[in-house]
Amino acid sequence: MPSSGVFVTLYDEPTLNLYLDRGLYGFLMKPVHAEVGSRSRHYHALGDYGCVREGTHIFFFLKRRIVYGGQAIGSPLFGSFYLNGQHSPMARRARADLCWDESLRACYEATGKPGAFVVPQAGEERSQPYLIRFEDRLGLKGKAISSDLLYWRLGDYGFPLPSNSIRRMSFCTLTPRETELALSFLKHNPDYTFPGVSSEPVHLRGEPPLFQPQFGVRDLGAAFSDGLLVNEAHLEAAILANPQLLPREMQPGTGDTLCRQVPICPFKPYQMDRADVCYYTDEPIADGSLPNVIIELKWQRAGQSALDQVARYLEWLHKIAGHGEAARVRAYVLAPSYSRNVHLTRYADQIHLLTP
Repeated sequence: MPSSGVFVTLYDEPTLNLYLDRGLYGFLMKPVHAEVGSRSRHYHALGDYGCVREGTHIFFFLKRRIVYGGQAIGSPLFGSFYLNGQHSPMARRARADLCWDESLRACYEATGKPGAFVVPQAGEERSQPYLIRFEDRLGLKGKAISSDLLYWRLGDYGFPLPSNSIRRMSFCTLTPRETELALSFLKHNPDYTFPGVSSEPVHLRGEPPLFQPQFGVRDLGAAFSDGLLVNEAHLEAAILANPQLLPREMQPGTGDTLCRQVPICPFKPYQMDRADVCYYTDEPIADGSLPNVIIELKWQRAGQSALDQVARYLEWLHKIAGHGEAARVRAYVLAPSYSRNVHLTRYADQIHLLTP
């Protein structure tokens, strides 16, 4: 079974020890008390949560160290994240109680609103509407390695991987190869262990609801036709959390690793080309560093540029993996409709155009 993992960037050791001690992590997000705006990055973060499944390995990234947290607790089929309070449309739909409240922490400024607080460095209000819960079943909690150890090894690959593009991101999904290497180093070459003990007054109160398909988009065709999607990231988050929304031939298998925004291009200083969604199966390509399935998503009508983008992904994969391996990759474009003049000129046998 492929390994799945996520990198979570933190900025101070007390926060790391709090999360290790409680077996819980919540990304700091702006509270949303109405509808999510089209320019909001709310669904970008939710898309990362949607990739997590039961058993996903949680790694924390702190000051050039990679620290092991544990394995996610939740569902093997749908996004394994929990809803917390009333600071997101999904949590309100689920009528989620506030079970985790970091406004009690001395490093934040309380606002008087349950579950909302001001982060002094940002000067803005934050909340934690989505949570990941995890437990350590490998005996590695708190063990750490230098990030250089992993990145030197990843330098053997002549192409960028998700962990290479984590800059300015707080959350990053990992390919099976990145996950397996990080686990191997943590098992055999740890150079430090964080205590993973915290006396802070923040504890999980009650049982937050685990994501269920009825809390999100219920029908993809209706979402397209009724204009219910606010942006492309909304579409991405919806199908990652609930792949059963997709046409059957596009759905991942149980145990497949799901990643979002995967760089498929040469190393670039800016704006690396990223595939929206990738699957990694138990028949790995390049040790599980390259995807078996690529999905390009369009929340509005798709034109020729979408097809050309997928062809460029495949062209790069054929270049770096060889024609035999790259020919195994399946690529899809999913959109509500297509422009009349779109046509496939390259890799027509590997690219499939679908609608819900």
